[in-house]
This record gives sequence, structure tokens and C-alpha cells, in this order.
Amino acid sequence: MDHAQAQNAFSDFLDGTLPDRERVEVEQHLAVCIQCRTELTAFRRTVGSLGKLKQPAPPTFLPDIKQQIYKRSHGRFFAPRWKLFGRIPFEWISLATIIAMLVYYLAMLHGAPSGVHAAP
Repeated sequence: MDHAQAQNAFSDFLDGTLPDRERVEVEQHLAVCIQCRTELTAFRRTVGSLGKLKQPAPPTFLPDIKQQIYKRSHGRFFAPRWKLFGRIPFEWISLATIIAMLVYYLAMLHGAPSGVHAAP
């Protein structure tokens, strides 16, 4: 195993998800290669430092983002809703149109003459 292969396997090696054969190869390489041992130590330190950065977002984070989007979109997104259900989705309008067409069709079918009768 060369340096590049060993360094590419560091993440899986530290996570413990490396297959046994590859893990043994990495361990053998680390036993003889000081450069890769140094890189692994630096990698561990970096991953550990990144893990400490996890902090919850402040409570105003999402409202601030929404406000910025509202301003940059000139009110197209996250505008105050004035309709009963907010924005009416296109699917609802399509469904209402299909229902109206069905009702019209049934009304015309019912009102149409059912056959021709001979005049007396």
C-alpha cells in the first residue's frame, strides 16, 4: 500500500468501517511509514476539532434567512398571506377545473334528448 492509498483510507480507518484486509494493510503501512503516521495524527486532530464546532443555530437564524429571501425576492417569497389558505396550489385549480367540466358534462348529458320520437 502506498501513501495515497493509505491516506485515502484514513476516514474509514478511523470510523472502523474499513474491511479487515484493508485495515490490516493500513496498519502495516502505518507501522513503517512515519509520514503517514504524522498525516493520520493531523487527520485525527482535524476531525476532532471539526466535531467540536457543532453548535445549535441561534433562535433568530431561520427568521433572519426568511427575511433576507423576502427582501431579495422583492416580496415574491415569504410574503404575508392574505388569502384564506395562503397561496392556492396549481393542483387545486386544476382539480376544480376538472370537477367543473365533469359537472357541466353531466348536466349536458342529462339535459340532452335521449332519442328521437315520431311525431303523432
